[in-house]
Amino acid sequence: MARMTPSEAREVLRHCKVNLHVDFHALDSDKVQALVAAADREGYRKPKNANGSRARSYHARLVRLAEREDI
Repeated sequence: MARMTPSEAREVLRHCKVNLHVDFHALDSDKVQALVAAADREGYRKPKNANGSRARSYHARLVRLAEREDI
């Protein structure tokens, strides 16, 4: 899995129609399914010690990256 840039993370969120500032638990099921599909395409696996679902972990990763500034 290649490193994702902040702009790529914002693009994935935009493609999944997920607002950066919306909590994961407030997302519709279709948006969660879009995140799962994006995680599948990327080959994302949640860390073994992570709490919650793979979709929740992937969303958190995307939000952390998207909030960073591009270099």
